[in-house]
Amino acid sequence: MASTTLNRLTLPSSSQPTVGASLQALLAAGQALAVALWQAALGTKTAVAKTAYQEAEELRTYAAQIQSTDPEFANDLFAAADRHEGL
Repeated sequence: MASTTLNRLTLPSSSQPTVGASLQALLAAGQALAVALWQAALGTKTAVAKTAYQEAEELRTYAAQIQSTDPEFANDLFAAADRHEGL
């Protein structure tokens, strides 16, 4: 008669984190801390919402500045400003 023996492979139930993973987590935490300290020191500024008219006027001003060097692109910007303002 022949007999067969099966060996069971045992793996640890909870694997330990690697050094690389630990360093990556430490770097992410340090970065988050640096951002939080920077924001606390300088304060957070709220963005001022611009109206469509204001944005279109800024685009028209830029288009007027480049009109002498690239008139076709300036015309495209003027048209884009008109479309944006009409929204």
